[in-house]
Amino acid sequence: MTAREPVAEELAVLAGSVRQQDAAVGELLGRLATAVRDGRSDEVKAYAAALDPRSLAELITVRRSPVWAVLEVVRNALVFAPIAVTWFGLSTASTAYEKLLQARPELISRPFLLLWQESFQGTSAVLSFSTLAIIDASLIALLIVLSLTIHVRADVRDVSTRTRVLLRESEIRLLLGHALSLSAGPSLTDASADSVLDEMVAEERRIYERAMEREQQLADLEVVVRDLRVAASDLARAAEAMPTQTDDASNVRRIRPAR
Repeated sequence: MTAREPVAEELAVLAGSVRQQDAAVGELLGRLATAVRDGRSDEVKAYAAALDPRSLAELITVRRSPVWAVLEVVRNALVFAPIAVTWFGLSTASTAYEKLLQARPELISRPFLLLWQESFQGTSAVLSFSTLAIIDASLIALLIVLSLTIHVRADVRDVSTRTRVLLRESEIRLLLGHALSLSAGPSLTDASADSVLDEMVAEERRIYERAMEREQQLADLEVVVRDLRVAASDLARAAEAMPTQTDDASNVRRIRPAR
């Protein structure tokens, strides 16, 4: 059994568990397992790059109840319900107000809200202002209750679920990394690994010996440079001690006999 077989088997088991939740992702994992088993490195890299460990962990670990999914959909749909009901009430009330004033112009002095509360003297079948306000308040209260319930479940009761997701994500990342490392090159047996290690040790020894030779040559060069400096200083002192041309002329004048 090669080193690729255990990794391919783990990927196949993971593909089977994921296929129950998402057939497409399960098929992708199955192809990854086959590519790892056959040693097709290019396909392994492509399939591994297409997988998201975080999404896979959530897909495997999280078991969402249909009831909570329905509640989330209802909550999201009810967000705009109070606004829709309010504008619908205003539209029907405006139409009823216009019809009432056409029938009874003397009521123009009465407030619009009061006429709305009185259902415009019963001339139109519209919701009264207080009834519309109660409906809006009920919808907003329902939204608050649903949001609190969903957030409490997600932030308080699902802490252990998030922990399991993180642990599962780390396992999946480790498995994918192992698959990529196997696809990077052929696996080494114990004998070939020992031979490679011996070659590395021998190469390191050769590099060390060459470094020592360079250090010795550098030390010899420093000695030569130091000797050259000493010789240069001796030559400089000798040059300073030698008499100049002016000194020779003055000496000649001093020894010339007087006439």
